[in-house]
Amino acid sequence: MKILVCGSSGCVGSAVVRALRWRGHHVVETARPPSGAGAGAFVLDLAATSIEAELAARLRALDLDAIVNCAGTALPAAASPRDDRLHGAGPKALFRAAARAGIGRVVTLSALGTERDDPDAVGRGAWRTRRGAEETLLGLDLDAAVVRSALVCGPASRSAELLAALAGAPIVALAGGGRGRLQPIHVFELAEAIAALVERTGSARGVYEIGGGSVVTFRELLIALRQAAGDDGDGPVLVSLPLPIARAAVALTNRLARAGLDADVLRLLARVGVTDRNAAPVLLGRAPSTLAEGLAVTPPARRPRAAQRAAPASATARRLSHQQGRP
Repeated sequence: MKILVCGSSGCVGSAVVRALRWRGHHVVETARPPSGAGAGAFVLDLAATSIEAELAARLRALDLDAIVNCAGTALPAAASPRDDRLHGAGPKALFRAAARAGIGRVVTLSALGTERDDPDAVGRGAWRTRRGAEETLLGLDLDAAVVRSALVCGPASRSAELLAALAGAPIVALAGGGRGRLQPIHVFELAEAIAALVERTGSARGVYEIGGGSVVTFRELLIALRQAAGDDGDGPVLVSLPLPIARAAVALTNRLARAGLDADVLRLLARVGVTDRNAAPVLLGRAPSTLAEGLAVTPPARRPRAAQRAAPASATARRLSHQQGRP
C-alpha cells in the first residue's frame, strides 16, 4: 500500500512511519514549507489555509491507498489560532480533499476525552475543535477511522517528557490529590494499532479508543517514572490540592507551576483518562503492555538534580503547546 503520514516527524507519526515501512508499505512523509525536507516528502502545513480543490489534485497525483493523520500538539492550547487550525480547519480540509481525490481510507489520531463536553474543563474549546474534525471525517463517504488515544508514553513523547520532568521535581503539587486515573499506552504499540487499522481487510470505519494494559493514578505514574529513571533519593514531596484550588493557584501565581503544577498539566489530567472499551487488544492481537513493562523497555532519561530545578514544568508545557505532530 502507498500511505501518506501527516505529522510524520512527531512522536506518534514517526513511530507509525517505522511500523508501516517494517510491514513493507510505501510511506510518503510530510514536511512543512518552506523546507520541504526529505526526498519525496509531501509539503503540507495543516495549520495553514488550504484550497481543497488544489489539495485534492495534489493528493490524487500521489495515487494513495490511505492517509494517516498524526499531526497535532501534545497539549492543545486554550486560545491559539494556529492550534485551532491544526486540529480543526486543517484536518477538515485534508479529509474533504481526500474524499474528492478518491482515497479509500483515512485514519486520524485524536485523544480520549474528545467526546466529552465538560463546561468546567480547562481548554474545552480546543477539544471541541478536535471533535469537529472527527465529525467531519466520519461524515464523509470514505472508510474513516478515528483513534482516540490515552496518554502516550515512550521515546520522543512530549507528554511523557513533561511528566518525567514533574516526577523529578523536588516538590510536586497534585491536583485532586493525584487520584486522577490514566491508562498510558506505549507509542510503539499505538503505532502498531494504527498500522493494523490501515491494513484491515474490509471496513475500518468507526471510533477506536486505545489505552495501555494498566490503569494508574497520577501519583502512581509519577512514582513509576521517577523509579524508572533510576532515582535513588527520597523522592519528591507530594502536595495534594483540590482541583478548584489548584486551578485558582495557577491563575494567581507562577510559584506552584515551578513546583510542578501547571495549567496544561491540569488540562491533560482533566481530559485524558481511561477507556472501558479498549480496542488495543483486538488491534494488537494481544494485551497491550502495562506501564511497568513499557518503562522497562524505554525508561525515561535520568536528569541531574540541578537540571530538574532549572527547568520549571510551566516552561516545558508552554513549549509543548506549540509543537506540531507530537501528541
